[in-house]
Amino acid sequence: MNNKFITMCFILFAVFTVTVFAFSLQIHAAEKKDEIYPNFLLHNATAACMRGIAQLMIQLNPQLRNQYIPPAIQQQILGHCSCIVDKIRVDYGLEEYTKKMNDYLWIKKIWGDYGVQCMKAGYLAGVIPDDLPEKLEKIQTDNKTKEDTKVEDNKTKSKKEEILIKEPEPAIFQG
Repeated sequence: MNNKFITMCFILFAVFTVTVFAFSLQIHAAEKKDEIYPNFLLHNATAACMRGIAQLMIQLNPQLRNQYIPPAIQQQILGHCSCIVDKIRVDYGLEEYTKKMNDYLWIKKIWGDYGVQCMKAGYLAGVIPDDLPEKLEKIQTDNKTKEDTKVEDNKTKSKKEEILIKEPEPAIFQG
């Protein structure tokens, strides 16, 4: 009889503990519902970040175009992008982020700032060069000089002028 009493007490204690634990989780989930980012937002943000990093790598090294990214590098990029998303989730609630997420300049600044922090933390070590800001600045100034150095030659005509100068050919109808 003593053995049955101990077993019954243990079962009642377990049921009571599970019930209290489940109730506390339900209350906690209801309180934190506004703070939980939905899966689609996390997936889309991380995927867009990974595409951006891949484009940046191609911009820095054009020979990488149409090359497969090795799984180890993909993991590093995923870790970097997850770092950025986690930092955003800590500093901005879901409501605040969704209000501002269509503001391109705000998103660019936030992702850029956190991206630099995560790069300094070493998430992209070996994937992106350490002198990235200098290379990006050089690429941007090269693009500006290409536009600035275009000189029109007076001896040659542009295609637009050639098209305008051409006389129309007579239409021949065959019937």
